[in-house]
Amino acid sequence: MSTQSPRYFHHLNYSLGNEDSTVEWAVLPEHGGRVLCVAGCGSRVLPLVARQPSRVVCADVSTSQLRVTELRVEAARALDHADYLRFFGYPPDVGTPEVRRRLFDHIALSDDTRAYWLDVFDHQAWESILYDGRWERTFRKLSRVNGVLTRERGRSLFDARTVEEHAAYLRDRFPRKAWLLTLLLLGNPVVFNLMLYKGDFPRKNVEGTPFQFYRQAFDKLFAQGPSRENFFLQIVFFGALRFAEGNPIECRPDVYERIRQALPNVSIEYRLGDILEVAHADGEAFDFVSLSDVPSYFAPPREQTYLQDLRPALSPGARVVLRYYLRRPERTVRTGYRDITASFAEPIANEKVGVYDIEVLAHDGASPSER
Repeated sequence: MSTQSPRYFHHLNYSLGNEDSTVEWAVLPEHGGRVLCVAGCGSRVLPLVARQPSRVVCADVSTSQLRVTELRVEAARALDHADYLRFFGYPPDVGTPEVRRRLFDHIALSDDTRAYWLDVFDHQAWESILYDGRWERTFRKLSRVNGVLTRERGRSLFDARTVEEHAAYLRDRFPRKAWLLTLLLLGNPVVFNLMLYKGDFPRKNVEGTPFQFYRQAFDKLFAQGPSRENFFLQIVFFGALRFAEGNPIECRPDVYERIRQALPNVSIEYRLGDILEVAHADGEAFDFVSLSDVPSYFAPPREQTYLQDLRPALSPGARVVLRYYLRRPERTVRTGYRDITASFAEPIANEKVGVYDIEVLAHDGASPSER
């Protein structure tokens, strides 16, 4: 039985996505076999499809997340790149309700999923759903507070188009004190519990205060280069995506073309349930697993055993991508795994959200019963 919270994970939590899937894109080899991943909102699934695995199983404890994942996958199957951006509302052309309604008719969905989205779109007059998730709506609210405190000098950071311009603006003009006040006010468990997690915020066990944690995370993101190239920073300062160069990886023209080419040859399945239980029930061994930050929410004894629980569902050499947010599971039994995180240091360092501690493990091929 899953030990995840029944509250935070029950409704549509993500519609744009709170992770930068360039890491998973880097870790999954071409023709990577059988893939198991947390569905989320589908923004993780599409880059994995672009790697041309034979099969992708999308698992989630939320029916709504499976439905938005199916919508993303089938939109990519039906629409060219420009229309995909218009349908979801990505810049530079965020589309109109009329265009969105017309494009929806070209997307083939299961009956239940079509009925779900018809109800959603009718309710909101066919405006974009890109910011409908609880995570996205929370950051839209937080961006307003940020705007009041950092004002135009904060948002003008996004006018910088080169590394040099960006570094100079941060050094000479960025309202650092107002920004740190923003982090102090908003970057704490009380605010996130109230607005987003509804009491299910991860039980922090990383060192330092929440303020120190978020300050370090954002300093890392600012140091990466032009903020307009980062979708998360755009959400934090504008509450929406304003600059196309910061669109998530699945929106890159080259990646999107690879997604379209791969889709006819990839089996994609949607499974409602806890991802570890789905792994066991499937009956096939997986070559790649993306657990997202699910382990950060585990409690004893599952936080000790989850990697061992997963092992029977893995093929020899299978790669497992783990994200930890504010909390690493304690005393986790790691028998049967090798840490290969260092092999992916560059994509991890360039990841665009910055709040995750990311780890990549490789299964050594032996089952628990053989040890």
